[in-house]
Amino acid sequence: MGSRYILTVTCPECGAVDDDVFYAPTSGFLDWKCRCGHVVDLEAYSGINAEATATTSAGVEQIRRWRVDAK
Repeated sequence: MGSRYILTVTCPECGAVDDDVFYAPTSGFLDWKCRCGHVVDLEAYSGINAEATATTSAGVEQIRRWRVDAK
């Protein structure tokens, strides 16, 4: 488990705004996909380090695995 955030995200491609984006790295919510299809990396967008949200070493390892799987 770890920290969770609700973000407001503006798509850099089409300008659409979503004010209810769930960012919870330890639960696998690392990205947001706009209705136009553009994918936003929420860690880069928010500036909130994903690993720093984890409360356990297992959480940190899970985030790292999801990142590898996403590539």
